[in-house]
Amino acid sequence: MKTIRFTALSILFGLVVLVSACKKEATPAVATQSGSKILVTGQDAGTGLKSTLSGQTTVWVATSDRVGIYSAEARTLGGSSPIVNAEFKAESSLTSSAFSALLADMIWGTANTAHTFYAYYPYTAGSAANTVVPVSLASAQTQSAAGSSAHIGALDFMVATPITVTSPATPGMVGSDINLRYNHLFTILEFQIIGSGTLKAVKLVGTNNPVTFSGGTIDITQTTPATDVAYTIASQTGATTQAIVTLTSAATLDATTATTVYMVINPGAQTGTCLIGLSDGTTWTYISNAAPTGGFLRGRKYDVSINNAWTAQLKDRDNNNFGIVTIGMQTWMAENLKTTKYNDGTAIPNITNNTDWGLLGTGAYCDYNNTSLNSDTYGRLYNWFTVDNNASTKVASNGGKNICPTGWHVPTYAEWTTLTYYLGGQNLAGYKLKETGTTHWTTPNTGATNETGFTALPGGYRFIGDGAFYYILTNGFWWSSTAFSTSNAWNMYVSNSDNYFYSGDRAKQYGISVRCLRD
Repeated sequence: MKTIRFTALSILFGLVVLVSACKKEATPAVATQSGSKILVTGQDAGTGLKSTLSGQTTVWVATSDRVGIYSAEARTLGGSSPIVNAEFKAESSLTSSAFSALLADMIWGTANTAHTFYAYYPYTAGSAANTVVPVSLASAQTQSAAGSSAHIGALDFMVATPITVTSPATPGMVGSDINLRYNHLFTILEFQIIGSGTLKAVKLVGTNNPVTFSGGTIDITQTTPATDVAYTIASQTGATTQAIVTLTSAATLDATTATTVYMVINPGAQTGTCLIGLSDGTTWTYISNAAPTGGFLRGRKYDVSINNAWTAQLKDRDNNNFGIVTIGMQTWMAENLKTTKYNDGTAIPNITNNTDWGLLGTGAYCDYNNTSLNSDTYGRLYNWFTVDNNASTKVASNGGKNICPTGWHVPTYAEWTTLTYYLGGQNLAGYKLKETGTTHWTTPNTGATNETGFTALPGGYRFIGDGAFYYILTNGFWWSSTAFSTSNAWNMYVSNSDNYFYSGDRAKQYGISVRCLRD
């Protein structure tokens, strides 16, 4: 039996920035203009660490770790312009590092004058005002190997609490150091996975608030929020309710020792059930769990313990693996059916001839365009006689057999309607069901979030009249087991061009996709 536990821990971050060389200078040299070289230090609660994650310390990476600093009053050595997004690099690969300017040292401006400093990490090139620093959080994240947190640094945006100090009165004399204290923008999840099989990717699907976003800006002069409260991010674009971490080296799960995967997400209150997806590279297994009380808080790390992750996989009679997903009170296949057999092992006829297909009155299947590679991604297409489960007609249609694995069935039209209503109705359900992006969909794939984990794909259909194939990449269709009339049956479908989850009737000889529902 699977269990998931969310445990919140504080994330300790520190930053040491010396705008000079690796060593702090006791008495800086007199500058060639007013003021002297500014010594800047930064830390969090005196730890002097960049990041501590439940005992695992993330260190600065020399040269590649860089911060940006702003000050309207400070100047560059030999210059007269304000400090605008000045870039500083880490000097050492340690938990505490000196930082040095890439172009010119930063010096004090006028003596006995208030100087205000703003800073952030990681550095983004450009000379934008400190009110519009670009920020984003990728939905597709990559971890080099199980247990590695190296990718967190580039994703975990930090903002220093704005600080104002008075410059030294005498050139050549050092006043108080500029002590910058950095705060997290995001939240970190640590998935601890115990089970069997191969792990290639981990997915989190939220319910309402964006988990990631492709673009936006942050005013780093804004007042630092209270503990756990989120910063304000402006002009946010490309918001999505899911994030995926892919392991570049697949991990073999262990029954006793947890495999660890790290994910960075946007803080926010998620209502209801989150979905945790685990993939071996071809199949997703979904596990549902309520989000932490109060949602995911800024500056926290959450431990997500998952046990026996792989036991939920579903197999058909051809031994194909299928992920499953719970939506409301229903548990669905998370992929289109591929089987060539009923669940008692009886073969389903594969009809390739176009004329023969349109004349059928008994169960049959085909691959789209009679090409098996299409079925690897989109599943196979079946006529309605294959899924008929009505007492008065099923024996004539398919011998009274079930195409779904034991304990599962082709949903009735009423069961499809239950799913539709749970997701807010036909005008909202489509975008919550469709797989995101345009890898398997033709653009624009309007509104797709796949926040349910259903991963609807556009498998197209086989037409009754000429037996030809249409609409792959643009439309997905699924049979219900409910007849509409003697000649037609109910089906559901989605399109790449809108958010709707349509229902309609189609001739029973059509070839369309099948999803199974747990009994």
